[in-house]
Amino acid sequence: MSQPNDNLRPFKRIKLDHDMSASTSSMTPSSSLRTVPPPVLLVSLPGLVAHPPNHRYYVLSLQISLDALRKCLCLSALSPEIECRAWTGLAELGMRVIASGFSESEDHLWAKGIEIEVDKALSKGAIIAQKHPSLRPFKHHIALLQAQFSHWQHKTKYARTQIRNLISSFLPTDPPYIVYSAHLAAVSLFTSPQSLTSSSPSTAHIGPVPPASPSSRSSPQDIHAALSVTQDMESHAFKHKHHQVALLAQVLRLRILVAANMWPDVAAAIQRVETALGLSYEPSSTPKARKPSAGSSKDAPKPESETMFIMFEDPFEAAMVVHTLVMSVAYFTHVGTSNEASPRLTHLHALLDSGVLDLFPDGLVQIPLPTGPPLIIQSTHPRILFLLAFLISSAAKRDAVGRKPKRKVFAMEGLAACEKKGVPPPLLLPIWSTLGDVEEVEQRLARIKADLMCELLAVSIMRSEFVEAENTLAQLIAHTRNYHIFPLFSARISLHHAHLAHALGNSARALQCYQVAMEHSEEGDFVHVAAQAGIISLDLAGYSNQLAAESRSSKTDRKGKQREISIEPCVSVVTFLRTCRGKGGTLDAIGHILEACFSSEMLKAKQHLKIALSLASSSQDNHLRALILALIASQYFYTARDHCLSTLQTCEQLAAGLGVPLHKGDGSGGFSGNVHLALWIGRHFLDIHKQSGQQAETLQRSLNNAKLEEALDALKDRGLAGMQS
Repeated sequence: MSQPNDNLRPFKRIKLDHDMSASTSSMTPSSSLRTVPPPVLLVSLPGLVAHPPNHRYYVLSLQISLDALRKCLCLSALSPEIECRAWTGLAELGMRVIASGFSESEDHLWAKGIEIEVDKALSKGAIIAQKHPSLRPFKHHIALLQAQFSHWQHKTKYARTQIRNLISSFLPTDPPYIVYSAHLAAVSLFTSPQSLTSSSPSTAHIGPVPPASPSSRSSPQDIHAALSVTQDMESHAFKHKHHQVALLAQVLRLRILVAANMWPDVAAAIQRVETALGLSYEPSSTPKARKPSAGSSKDAPKPESETMFIMFEDPFEAAMVVHTLVMSVAYFTHVGTSNEASPRLTHLHALLDSGVLDLFPDGLVQIPLPTGPPLIIQSTHPRILFLLAFLISSAAKRDAVGRKPKRKVFAMEGLAACEKKGVPPPLLLPIWSTLGDVEEVEQRLARIKADLMCELLAVSIMRSEFVEAENTLAQLIAHTRNYHIFPLFSARISLHHAHLAHALGNSARALQCYQVAMEHSEEGDFVHVAAQAGIISLDLAGYSNQLAAESRSSKTDRKGKQREISIEPCVSVVTFLRTCRGKGGTLDAIGHILEACFSSEMLKAKQHLKIALSLASSSQDNHLRALILALIASQYFYTARDHCLSTLQTCEQLAAGLGVPLHKGDGSGGFSGNVHLALWIGRHFLDIHKQSGQQAETLQRSLNNAKLEEALDALKDRGLAGMQS
């Protein structure tokens, strides 16, 4: 133990003024600091004052940088390297100004005419780099900028020709990052319907990029050209053992296939990417395994979903696996295989809960290469991925039955996360970003919020929560108009209007909204086909009601009347049934349902309903499953009474589960669930009880049906009141 220090006086600072004069005389600029030449200082100044676009001094930094480079180019006797750097920097800054929209704004007169200055800078820089072999890296960099600038000028063919010439001109001695940057730029040119917004030529957007309008999607020729470029990039990476670049090419290929709706090729692409990442999943079992007893709970092994998920610490691999899981969940949800989507969605949640988005907070990831600088990739921003996880989770959970269905929970939590401050990751951007990048992130977030509203609206209609559905629909219209994205959602909004009117029994308004949805959507699109299905179902229901009314009044001349009724005034049934093939599990099941309704043979109708039930069960869509079970029960009403009873009981449980606990003034008439289906089931039960001579059950069912009829009348009055208002 050390002795205590009795000297409590603090130590004095040693006086050094006796050597100050000598040290001052010895400190000369030549020995300690060297004067930076003005050209070097001016050409380096933009990198010193650069700020991201969401910084308050972003505009000022652009002005200072442009003035510095212009003054540098006005100096005499510049070396070729300094002059080439100055022209290249001027072109980059000018393109950043253009991408931010300053050149077209009346508030920024300093940016007027910057397009001509950028064109001149690119030409001057290319000439200097062509003359001096030591400036070959500048030559490739300027070529990428020229292709990007040509694309902005709507010279699409010329820009693609420039990229092809650049890729074919590479030598084995060129650094790998510039080779891969050219391939990524080519992919962006082929897949981007609009001009690129990133001013860094070595970046590529690998996240799902929604088109600005349905007509601006890439053509099939462009899609195949982009796939060819990714294949060449992957082959080059495997040849030089750049495995991470090969993984990037595989993820890009998957993204292109998903964006182009080339679903038959997506499964193989997902398998390749998951194999490269070391991922493997076992389909989830339905129903779930029975819970172990209390005595064996300690020895029971934990579920594989809790112990076998792979976590990633490398930022690049983390970004790739998040993008892969999002696209794979979307694919398996589309095709209707819920048991394949469920483990991948659970893995995605586990990764997000572990803070995987913190590994790339600004969306930038690097791929180190053996020689030369690393390859920098700009992926989807973490803020977008965070909210996209809520959307993909809501879309993947198809079951709308229960007190709190997960589809509704994820949609509501996603909308709440959009409004809470500090919940999504902060908007961090690299210094070379532009205001166009900020606007793109905001637009994507606005579209995700609109998609979440659509999910909440759809599940509310399924569950007969019409007050909430009407409020959400009004909020959706206001939101899309505020962010100027209403044309992108006009077809879906019309379809939601049609479904709401259809559920309320307002057939006239539903038919009108279905027709509007068809006019505002592309032929063969999901919304277009769904609107066709609605019109056919309305025509079929109207024909059945009219035929039933005629049979009650008089049974004469039924065949003649049937020929006069038009079942498909707006939609060809044969064309629709052909279109449903390959449109995903939901539309495929709807196609089989309608084909069963139009089938003249009982055996074929049962086969179609069996296929539809299998598709609905595979996708865990109990809303559609309830309808199919009702149709199956009607097929066995006269032939297999026991099977019909069990099917009706299951269908009745599903119909009751499609609702929430009752609230006063909700317009449901005292019933929680699907009133239309419940009344249909109740009438069939009543007929069975009457035929079986069950007096007590008949009386109870009659009372229940009377209440359901009152609830149905209340719904129809609500639908008519909504149409009049």
